[in-house]
Amino acid sequence: MGSNKKNTIRIGVSLIVGILLLVALIWWTGIDEIGAAIGSASPLWLAAAAAVILPAYILRAIRWKLLLYPVKKTVRVSNTFWSTAIGSMVNTLIPIRLGEFVRAYILGEKEGTGFAPGLSSIVVERTLDLIGLLSIGIVTMFLVSAQAGLSSLVVNIFTAVAVFIAVVLAVIIAGIKKEDLIIRLLTRITSKIPFVKKYTTRIADFASSLIKGLQGLSQNPKMFITNMSITWILWLIYTSATYFTFIAFNQPISFVAAILGGTLMSLSHILPATPGYVGSYEIFWALIFLALSVTEETTLVAMGVTSHLVGLLPIVILGFISVVWLGVSFEEIFSLKKYVGATKPLGNQNQ
Repeated sequence: MGSNKKNTIRIGVSLIVGILLLVALIWWTGIDEIGAAIGSASPLWLAAAAAVILPAYILRAIRWKLLLYPVKKTVRVSNTFWSTAIGSMVNTLIPIRLGEFVRAYILGEKEGTGFAPGLSSIVVERTLDLIGLLSIGIVTMFLVSAQAGLSSLVVNIFTAVAVFIAVVLAVIIAGIKKEDLIIRLLTRITSKIPFVKKYTTRIADFASSLIKGLQGLSQNPKMFITNMSITWILWLIYTSATYFTFIAFNQPISFVAAILGGTLMSLSHILPATPGYVGSYEIFWALIFLALSVTEETTLVAMGVTSHLVGLLPIVILGFISVVWLGVSFEEIFSLKKYVGATKPLGNQNQ
């Protein structure tokens, strides 16, 4: 209870900070000017920016099914779709990535894939996302830099992400190729630690399940290429929402520059953020597109606020629909202990 209370307080404080940042940004820019800019935006193009979430989620669901193929060959795309929608909603509302645990647990209960393999397949999924985003970013960065210089901030972001991806890939490959060695070392270490050694077998089984889930990345080359192709397509769809937002505000920008900006916005989600990205989203949006020298501050802040709302609403709406569709409760969804323990069935299993 004490831990839950602390987490609630931490989230509440973080949300207040985000709101204050957003208010300060709007106040500094000019609330009347921002209101006028938002009022002039095209609802049709904003609707197009919101609509991209559906095909992107479908591709995510298909890719997750493929990554789980070593665990279970008959996972239904409908379950990966609705589980992904719930996880995305939770990640958006709570800044501690609880959504990854949520969807791994829900799918494990619905499909019998198990919590650990599902979670490790999500690690692979996120690694593919980083690889996809970085590769798209590098290509578009070179294309944009051929027309105009880029700030050192942009270059530094890609360098940091590249190093992170290299480390994650090294860990994944080592785990896949040296499973027996890692399990033996883990067993030897845990068996010598007081208060832990009685859980040695369970820890080893959990680690083995994680590695099994990671094998989705090391299937045959054809499967890897398929997963990467899906990743590139879904992120091009995601980031196209940025281009639609610029069109909605009648702001000139090349499609390549919009994709680069959208890619950097997606990469900014790796960093610590406020609940719902309130305030932090708008600040990153303004900084990134100012670095790309796209337009002036007032319009960028108005676009950032609008883009945030346009992106947030479909995620939350689909998340709520998914909760109803899968027959789960919000109390179960937001209880981290249930996912880590993975001991209690979740919701109606007859769906």
